[in-house]
Amino acid sequence: MKINKLAVSVCIAVSCLTCSVTSVKADTTQNEFEQAYEVGRSKGILTDQNMTKDEFFSLCKDSVFPSYVEYSTNHPGTTFADYIAEDNYEVPLQKATDEPETVSATGDKSNASSLFTSFFSTVSARKGYSMKAGDILICYGRNITSKYVGHAAIASSSKYIMEMTGPGHRAEHTSKATFFKRNSGNKKYVAVFRIKNHPKYADDAASYAYHHMYIHDNPWYLFPSSMYQKSPSYCSKYVYIAYQRGATSKALYPIPGPSAVILPHGMWHWFKDSFTPSYVYKVTSY
Repeated sequence: MKINKLAVSVCIAVSCLTCSVTSVKADTTQNEFEQAYEVGRSKGILTDQNMTKDEFFSLCKDSVFPSYVEYSTNHPGTTFADYIAEDNYEVPLQKATDEPETVSATGDKSNASSLFTSFFSTVSARKGYSMKAGDILICYGRNITSKYVGHAAIASSSKYIMEMTGPGHRAEHTSKATFFKRNSGNKKYVAVFRIKNHPKYADDAASYAYHHMYIHDNPWYLFPSSMYQKSPSYCSKYVYIAYQRGATSKALYPIPGPSAVILPHGMWHWFKDSFTPSYVYKVTSY
């Protein structure tokens, strides 16, 4: 009987200790979310318009933090604060001169829900997204792997997109309709970035992706993978190499080493000077 009582006491003690540790971890994680949110606000990146506090905490809990935990297994020195800062706090980078329009992918749908909706917002919604070769497409609200947040792709023409859709796949030439039906609507959206100052290089990058990383030398998916090799690859690395090898290396900051990682929501950190892409459209539906 004494042994049974002792066993019960030990079990209770272990259970209490486990609960205590779990509670401490949860509190620590919440504090990290709080600190990240406040830093994002102080930098002017997070605003009431692009991300509420509740939305930020929910996103961190459900998507960003789990991705960070997986990412940190290969990059143990990375803190959560570093990780989410690299991702621009999970909102698109918007320069002071950027004026992105919220549109549908086709222009067939309007956001106008009442006769009192302003004329200009109605026109914007019906205008639709006129896709151009070289456009950089960054997806929000949908992940293709548990190892990072979001997705990146490059337009090859006005009707097709080059992308790497995740583990088990090679590069794919996806129709505009398929891509935006998959990545917009129900809180998902696609941020469209365009290198306005150098349209020729944008065309060159798109052409290189199609001819040299799809028709020929189609890479297989692996994250992370060496930045010094075209294959294997992953979505945002694919876009980077299209510009680096297909357009001009002057457009980008050099890779610090083969183990460097380019995250979809931090892609613009790698473009420099006049090649920094502009945020031109937020595509919320097809």
